[in-house]
Amino acid sequence: MSTIEYKHENHFIRHSSVRYILPPMIGMVFTQIAPMVDGICVSNAMGEAALSAIGTTGPINYVFNMLAALGGIGCGVLISRCSGSGEKAKAARIFSRTLLLLVLSSLAVSVAGIIFIDPLLHLLCATAENYAYAKEYLLIILAGSVFPVLNFAGDYILANDNNQNLAMAGDLVGAVVNLSIDFIGVYVFHLGIWVVAFGTVFGSFCCVLVYLLHFRKPDRLCRIVRLERVPEDPSDPEIFKPGLAEAVMYCMFAFQLVIQNFVLRENAGTQGISNSTVVENLQLVLTIVIAGATDAIFPMAAAYDGEQNESGMLMVKRMLTKIGAGMLLPMVGILCVFPGLMIMPYGIDDPLMLRTLPFAIRMISAGSMITLIYTMLIDYLSAIEKEIKATIALMIQSCTQIAFTLLLNPLCGMNAPWYATVIGGVAALVYLCYFCDHLPEGIYRFHQKNLLLLTGGKLDESLAEKMKNLSGEVLSGKEQELVEEKLFRPLMASVPAGAAPYSSFTILEREEDARRAVILRYESKTDLVSANKDISETSEDDDNFTPDVCIRSEFLGARRLMIVLSGSEK
Repeated sequence: MSTIEYKHENHFIRHSSVRYILPPMIGMVFTQIAPMVDGICVSNAMGEAALSAIGTTGPINYVFNMLAALGGIGCGVLISRCSGSGEKAKAARIFSRTLLLLVLSSLAVSVAGIIFIDPLLHLLCATAENYAYAKEYLLIILAGSVFPVLNFAGDYILANDNNQNLAMAGDLVGAVVNLSIDFIGVYVFHLGIWVVAFGTVFGSFCCVLVYLLHFRKPDRLCRIVRLERVPEDPSDPEIFKPGLAEAVMYCMFAFQLVIQNFVLRENAGTQGISNSTVVENLQLVLTIVIAGATDAIFPMAAAYDGEQNESGMLMVKRMLTKIGAGMLLPMVGILCVFPGLMIMPYGIDDPLMLRTLPFAIRMISAGSMITLIYTMLIDYLSAIEKEIKATIALMIQSCTQIAFTLLLNPLCGMNAPWYATVIGGVAALVYLCYFCDHLPEGIYRFHQKNLLLLTGGKLDESLAEKMKNLSGEVLSGKEQELVEEKLFRPLMASVPAGAAPYSSFTILEREEDARRAVILRYESKTDLVSANKDISETSEDDDNFTPDVCIRSEFLGARRLMIVLSGSEK
């Protein structure tokens, strides 16, 4: 009987999770703290009217996040699938087209925003007190928006091309530049609110310059090539498709924030919008943890999807949900007990704000646990090409939140948006759990899908022999000879004496063509068989890998050897 030992593949997923969570989270700490510091500087130096101006223009940031998500997530997911299937040239073409589309679309939105800035500010609920501040701030943001778009999109794309550390470095550089301009411009030279907006734009520009270091190595999946359309390549809408759900989320966030600002302005004027700004910054802080875990599902689940490893996809979902909950719970507990920690940095002395903010902070913090779970499930759907269901879930969440914000406003006043946020999250979770084909499957325990064999351990001669013997229960004699010749023999001849890298060995039946795939992963910083001519390898620019060829590639930070068998009978 075939052996299914999940712990070995789970070992690789756990190690990959660290690679895809920690560097982006560190980068996001600085990226998300920067807007909060913008608000703190403005609030302390210019007062609550200036602080509310940043909250008034907040929906525009979500519009540019929407563009970045369409290109960044869409391109990133497709690149991870190319990584799983071994199509390097196709990945480069997709990246080059995405880069051009992102630049053109962000410039188009910027020009339209600048031309119609006055009616736009009225739509965003600007008040008489903060109108001048909001216009001054928004003009700079619109003029330089191409750089924040490329900054945000680059985080997704570099993570999918196994360069999370460079994405983190870019975010750190951008945040340091932004914060330096904020403090020097506001406290040393006493400049207006425009300097805070300039710091945001120029920080993103510096981040993009750091990203250019990615192209020093010619073997990257993401590299700039001549724009051309190969018949098998995805169209422009197909490139954007994986990012559709996340883009809809940002679009609805923008609309939700406009409604929230409208309700709070009607209840408490400029002070109400200042409340909204503080809570929005709280949500940005919580997003660091939520996005750290959930965004990792894009490259990881998409790579397993490209490999057509259904059990691996479920294991990724299970691991990231556990990690995300473990990271978020301590932060939620602290904010629920000590909400004042979020208020003190702003130097707020308005009695109404001091009275209403603690409840809002507690409500949003507790509701973030629901946000974590439904965001994880939505991102998983997007990673496995089920973007329509993911988009429906986001529409349910957003429409429910908007409706309850307006319905509860006469009853709950300034607390209506916070109740509505939790209710919207619950509605999305109900849809995902009961109307999306058993989507929670795999979160609580391991599931065997299309696996025929899964084992692993420290790769030495005895383990290799065990793997060969177990594969005999699944493969024909001819197939086993092929795997021995093209996979085991070259690899074992290349492992250094005394070394035993951790490994996993998988045989699965692919759903797409019913062919069996033999996959061996091992931990190594370098390709152990790179100098060994006994193993066959196709050209890195060949998009059509043939059966019975051993594909050698990096896979989520590990090394992978994969043979898709031609399908001889046992």
